[in-house]
Amino acid sequence: MPNAKLTPEGEVIAAYGAAMVAAFQVLINCLEERDALLPGQFPDALAVYMEMVKSNKGSVSDLTLAVLHDLRAATAE
Repeated sequence: MPNAKLTPEGEVIAAYGAAMVAAFQVLINCLEERDALLPGQFPDALAVYMEMVKSNKGSVSDLTLAVLHDLRAATAE
């Protein structure tokens, strides 16, 4: 997306999302280093969860699924 101007609310939401992804990446790295989590296990488990909630219409919002998708993509790298 070109340099779109975010509203103040949009900036807060973007900052929150970036901080959440960074925190998960750190947590996952720590767990993998201690062999408590296999590499790729978290994104795979998140994908299974997302498919499960998609089949239960109405239990999770589209916005939540979008955030989970972004989190999965960021942690799969």
